Amino acid sequence: MTTPNYTTVVGVDAKHLDQLALVWPTWKKNKPSILNHPMVVFRDTDQVTVDDVRKVVQHNDLTICGWPPKDVEYTSENNDKWNNTQRYKMLAGFVYVPAHFVQTPYWLKLDTDVVAMSNDDWIDPNWFKDDPAIVSHPWGFTRPANQMLKIDAWVNNNLDVLDAYHNTKPLNLLPKNRDSDRVCHKRIISWCAFFNTAFNKKCAEDAFTTLGNYHLPVPSQDSYLFYAAQRQNKPVIRTSMKKLGWQVWATRYNIQNAVKKAMEQ
Repeated sequence: MTTPNYTTVVGVDAKHLDQLALVWPTWKKNKPSILNHPMVVFRDTDQVTVDDVRKVVQHNDLTICGWPPKDVEYTSENNDKWNNTQRYKMLAGFVYVPAHFVQTPYWLKLDTDVVAMSNDDWIDPNWFKDDPAIVSHPWGFTRPANQMLKIDAWVNNNLDVLDAYHNTKPLNLLPKNRDSDRVCHKRIISWCAFFNTAFNKKCAEDAFTTLGNYHLPVPSQDSYLFYAAQRQNKPVIRTSMKKLGWQVWATRYNIQNAVKKAMEQ
């Protein structure tokens, strides 16, 4: 079995373009096969120019697009880590931009805090034998704790138009402790993840039809797409991307240290 063609998709505002400038040399050095596939970079039009991106990314099949569309605004319940409007805006781009710009069967989401350490031969063609909706790193909880319940409510309030959810049941995921800030369950985290493009397009269409203005049911791309796959009983492959030569880091200092090690190997 062969690996399906894919498009790498990256989103950048000013902070994440700075991170991309750090990690991009490691992607080229240690995962050079991604250069053989198309790439889409969507940029926050308020913070990043096309020239800014071109100074960082060297790729022969690169599409740069602005995000979000004109007059689209994002609001959140509060300004904490999980709900702030900038995060929501950029994560929404990871649903709608691939739906418009990706022409390959799959697309690869890489976050800008991800360092390629080694091992270019990292993609297992067997992941794709059952046409999974998602192939991604495993994760064990969703935060905030009510996020999946909010998507349940969105589906149930729009079942007349959401045909993909007909004859499906709500996930009804609740925290064991009512005071917990998270609900524990098997899911994915998408700092390095493949998404089925046709599945993604349908999810984008469902969200746009019911919510408009390029919004999502919750301000989280991977929570929304994981929920859709889970409720629709589509295959989800959970595999350790860390064991395949990728590392994700939370601070610029740690990213820089990891990049130094990656480039010295």
